[in-house]
Amino acid sequence: MSAESKKPPIFYGWWIVGVTFIANFMSNGMGFYGWNAFMQPLCAEHNWSRTAVNIAPSLAIIGKLTQPAFGRLVNRYGVKPLMLICACISCAAFAMMGQADSLWLFYLAATILYISNVGINGLVPNAAVSNWFVKYRGKALGISTSGISLSGALVPPLALFLLTRVSLANAYAIIALMSWVAIVFSTGFFMKNRPEQYGMHPDGIAPEPHPTEPGKFLNQAPALISNSKLVRTQAFWNIGFAYALMIPGVVGVMSQLKPRFNDIGFSSEKAMLMMAVTALIGSGGKIFWGWLCDRFDARKVVACAILCQIAGLLVLTTGKSIFILSTFIVLFGLGMGGVMSTIAVVTAEFFGRENFAKVYGYIALFLLSESAGFIMMGQSFDLFGSYNYAYIGFVIFYAIALVLMLTARRPRLQNNSD
Repeated sequence: MSAESKKPPIFYGWWIVGVTFIANFMSNGMGFYGWNAFMQPLCAEHNWSRTAVNIAPSLAIIGKLTQPAFGRLVNRYGVKPLMLICACISCAAFAMMGQADSLWLFYLAATILYISNVGINGLVPNAAVSNWFVKYRGKALGISTSGISLSGALVPPLALFLLTRVSLANAYAIIALMSWVAIVFSTGFFMKNRPEQYGMHPDGIAPEPHPTEPGKFLNQAPALISNSKLVRTQAFWNIGFAYALMIPGVVGVMSQLKPRFNDIGFSSEKAMLMMAVTALIGSGGKIFWGWLCDRFDARKVVACAILCQIAGLLVLTTGKSIFILSTFIVLFGLGMGGVMSTIAVVTAEFFGRENFAKVYGYIALFLLSESAGFIMMGQSFDLFGSYNYAYIGFVIFYAIALVLMLTARRPRLQNNSD
C-alpha cells in the first residue's frame, strides 16, 4: 500500500481547529458575551450601577498582563496541560460569580476567571492552530476564532432562557458546567501540540526549500527574535497600538449591545435576537477575513474590517429605525469579526511561526486597553443616558488604528535568540 493511500482523509490540524473553536466558544460565552444577559439582572438583584458592574469585565486587564508568561509556558509545556488546568479554574470562577453577593467577591471571581481564561482563549488556542498551519493559517484561525462570535449568538440567549426559569446563581452554574464538560473532554481527547511530534507537517504539506509567497514565512528555517530586537521593530508597535485602539470598540459595543437595544425601545427578546444576529455575522466575518488574509496583504484586509466598524457605528448613532439598525448589524458585525481573528494571522505573518507564542504574548499586552471600552460604555450611559458618546470615541480610535495598520512595515528577521 502506497504512502498516499495511507494518508488520513482529514489533516489532523483540523481537529485542533475544532478543539480551539470549542474553547473560544465557551470561554467567550463566560467571559464576554454573557454580559449581555447578566448585566441588567445583576444590577437589579444587587442594586449595582452599570459602571460598578462594568468594572468586572474591565478586570480582564489583569489576565492580559499574564499573556507573556503564558507564551513562555506554551513553549515549555505545550498547549494541552494549560488548556485543561485553566478550563477547570475558569469554570469554577464563573460559577463563583453567580454566588457573589458583594462587589469585592464578584470582582475577585471575575479576576480569577480572566486570568485562567488566557489558557483557553486567545494566546494558547491561537498558538495551537499556528503550530499546525502556515499556508492555510488565515482560514484555520478564522474558523477557530469564529467560535468567539458564535458564542454571542448562542450563549446569551441560553442565559436569558435560564434566567426566566432558575435563579441568577443557578444560571451561572449551569453555563459553567456546560463549559467545563465541552472544553475538558474535547481538549483531553484531541489536543496535540505540534505536527512534527507526530511525523506530520504544517498544513499536511511536506516542507519546501523556499517560501512560496512573498511575505509568508512558509517552511523557512526558524528566525528567532530577541526581546531587544522585538521592541526596536516598527511593526511590533504599529500592530500593537492598532489593535489596542480597535479592541475597546469591539468589547464595549458587543458586551452591551442587548442593553443598547433595550434602551431604545425593543423588548428583551427582540434585543437579544438582534445582538445574536450581530454576533452570528461576526462569526462568519472571522472566517471571511481569515480567508482573505491567505490571499491578500493582511494589513489591507484589516483596514477593510476597520472601515466596516467605523461605518457601522456612525450608522448606529443616527437613529433607531429597522433599516438603520439592520445596516449597523451587518456592517459592524462583519467588521468586528475581523479583529480577534486577524491579530493572530498578522502576528504569525509578520514574525513567523516559531516566534508566534512569544510575540503574541507581548502584543496581547496592548489589548489591556479593552478595559477602556467597558468604562467608556458605563460612563457614557450613567452620565448622559446613552451609549452614543462612547460610540463616537470608538470611531476616533478606529480611524487612528487604520493609519497605524496600513503603515506597518514587515520586519527583517535574523536568526538570534534571547
